[in-house]
Amino acid sequence: MFKPSVWLLFLSHIVSIYGFGFRGFHYENPRELEINNTSRHIITEKWILQPLNHFDIRDNRLWSMRYYENDEFYNGTGPILIMLGGEWAITRGFLRSGLMFDIGKTHGAMMYYTEHRYYGKSRPVSDTEPENLQFLNVDQALADIAYFIEKKKFELDKFNESVIVFGGSYSGNMAAWSRLKYPHLIQGALASSAPVHAKADFFEYYEVVSDSLRKYNEQCMKDVKSAIDTVELLLSHNDGAKVLQKSFNLCDTPNITSTSDIGWIMNSIAEIFASTVQYNSIESNGKSSIANLCHKMMNSNIGNPFQRLSIIIKNFKCIDWNYKNFVTEYSNTSWNLKQITMRLWIYQTCTEYGYYQTSSNINSTFGTLFPLEFFIQMCTDLYGNYYSALLLDASVKRTNVMYGGPLPDLNRVIFTNGNVDPWHALSIIEDTNGQTPVILINGSSHTADLYTDLPTDIEELTKARQRIRLIINEWITLGKKI
Repeated sequence: MFKPSVWLLFLSHIVSIYGFGFRGFHYENPRELEINNTSRHIITEKWILQPLNHFDIRDNRLWSMRYYENDEFYNGTGPILIMLGGEWAITRGFLRSGLMFDIGKTHGAMMYYTEHRYYGKSRPVSDTEPENLQFLNVDQALADIAYFIEKKKFELDKFNESVIVFGGSYSGNMAAWSRLKYPHLIQGALASSAPVHAKADFFEYYEVVSDSLRKYNEQCMKDVKSAIDTVELLLSHNDGAKVLQKSFNLCDTPNITSTSDIGWIMNSIAEIFASTVQYNSIESNGKSSIANLCHKMMNSNIGNPFQRLSIIIKNFKCIDWNYKNFVTEYSNTSWNLKQITMRLWIYQTCTEYGYYQTSSNINSTFGTLFPLEFFIQMCTDLYGNYYSALLLDASVKRTNVMYGGPLPDLNRVIFTNGNVDPWHALSIIEDTNGQTPVILINGSSHTADLYTDLPTDIEELTKARQRIRLIINEWITLGKKI
């Protein structure tokens, strides 16, 4: 059967272009863009010992955190630039190309790319049983960064050089929050597409998705809604569920008595459009991802809107959209789980952020069948009864109290967002204190500013990168700690 972890090849293509990101439950792990560089400099994989628990000096357990280092341009007096890894396995990509690389080359910087605890090869515990996941949180991850910086400054014998951190998506949060929590170690941060406002019921996500489709073409949004309405109608009775199975080539007939099964199917369909909007880019035919998907959804030559949707979804192998199969697969606590990244990230959403992209808005284009309760049940099914609505509510409140929510008191942090990106709804899009540069890029999407300029980039994106370079250049030139 066609497992959820490998379904819909175009989704994996989209995610392979951009290396950051919150993803839906069917997205493949993000793979960073690897660009052949004329330099033959070897970027080395290294390891550093970290405390398992930074906040209990009686706990002397250590583990090895992975990072990459590029000293190709380091001149002995340049700044230290660090790309922060998030919920993915790091590669050498952002030490070979991209915005940070360009800035580092200009300023003779020492450049690093750190891997977030529990992700990639940075495995501090024996397995991912819920009790072993207690050290998977942003508090510990930020302390990892602080210890890393202290160690590297000691090794370089450079205690007064500026440190600038970069991050996108969740690691964009980390970039901003590391500056907030450790300003004596970090002199500036770029937080790209960073949803620093934790929110359990993130219904606004699909509002932005709908708006982005509507901005491209009103008819596209209408046809998507028509197709979704038909799917919901089919899921209201057994005969309709059988039609759905045949139309989408599902491995099993949907269980219409299970709200989790229904929610899983509707969420899966919605993610097709969400991922296209979130990672919108120019494709090989010169058109945007949104344009190409909408072209299929508006093509009346291939049937009604539901039939068009089925053509987009249907594959020669059956698609496993069975909720129980998902829970069984993702309950595997071994590091050998193919989609271990998603087991770990879902845990963080259950215990810190929420970020659940629900259908709670009554005017939702994508129906009403994956409300907040669907995601809370997922937390319980994957990790146990302790991971409940009460825990989620307390966790989200704690994150916002600890780090400022929608109003963090920051300076020397650049917040960049594309207005096409659904995550900008939880980020900082207005400068509230005069010291936090905010760049909202019209027509751009998720973390696009972190990459190297391309001929296909829109003018607003190119200008945004120019402004970012100017600001960071000023920070480096001043070389002052605050």
